[in-house]
Amino acid sequence: MDVFTTAGAKTTWVTRRVPSDVDITWGEVGSPAPGDLLLCEVVRIGIHGRVETTTGARSKIYPGDRIVCVPGARYATSLLRATAEVGSDVCDMISASGLCGRVLSRYRGIGPPTKLRVLAKGSWAGRTANVSSFSLASSQLEPNSPRWVVVVGSAMDSGKTSACISLIRGLVESGVRVGAMKLTGTASGRDFRAYQDAGADPVFDFLDAGWASTAGCSGPQLLEIVSTLAGHVRAAPIEWGVIEIADGLLQNETSLLVRELPGILGTFDTVLTVRESLAAVAGVDILARAGHRVVAVAGLVSNDPLSIREIEMASSVPCIPTRQLGRFFAVDREGANPAPPPKVAGVWVR
Repeated sequence: MDVFTTAGAKTTWVTRRVPSDVDITWGEVGSPAPGDLLLCEVVRIGIHGRVETTTGARSKIYPGDRIVCVPGARYATSLLRATAEVGSDVCDMISASGLCGRVLSRYRGIGPPTKLRVLAKGSWAGRTANVSSFSLASSQLEPNSPRWVVVVGSAMDSGKTSACISLIRGLVESGVRVGAMKLTGTASGRDFRAYQDAGADPVFDFLDAGWASTAGCSGPQLLEIVSTLAGHVRAAPIEWGVIEIADGLLQNETSLLVRELPGILGTFDTVLTVRESLAAVAGVDILARAGHRVVAVAGLVSNDPLSIREIEMASSVPCIPTRQLGRFFAVDREGANPAPPPKVAGVWVR
């Protein structure tokens, strides 16, 4: 059998928790499971022509390059749907962060995936090397009780991450300490670094809990992710915790977490991000029936004064321009409810 090494290989973001000094040996592929470390060779460039490295940088890839990936499923309504299925020879690259699998469907206009040849599977300490092998243990530190803000969207690309960044930055600038966590989605160095850049400390995502992607996770697995990450955020000396749930309200994992979070976190505020006004009205209703207190609508819809007016005519929830979210919460950070800013001609202003 060929002997493989990662010398010269590009390690992707999904392997960021694997210590650089861990002695990974590479052998037969067999039947890889989600999260197993795979050494792959780029065969043909498709929609992903770059990878996110373990530092969060983006590195261009070429046919013949070797990269370290892990199998995982993906659910991305404006890009593709894929399973974690990996054959003994070839697979598809399904995210720039290093997720691989088999593409089942693509959004219209999206090109074919980048093709990879699977060379070997990693082993460590006598067992298959999996990202879960390097996940955080449950925190044993005394927890505190931060004030939580949950950001959830009506769909992919509705403005959730931008809303979280605005929240974090506005609160940090008001003088409070903020932690952040992303509970679901596909591991992304861009989102993780953006939270850090905005001033959140600590920052965690589901990769820290041993998952490179949460698509297809069961209810107990999702709740374990929440428990692990929330435990570490609570253990930090913070006053606020910002939480992002990926994808849209109708996606299975998002829907499950929306229903379960009130029983896990207790009291928290929810921000809904949407692209258009009708989704805001429907989303507020779905969240309210699940026990959420929706205090603001934001996202792409908040770029349009007419859409803001439509939302506020049909709903009691204010629509806040995303860039103002942090200040919206910081104004009354000691109270139980954020105080809405004054409204001029249907637009909330500061």
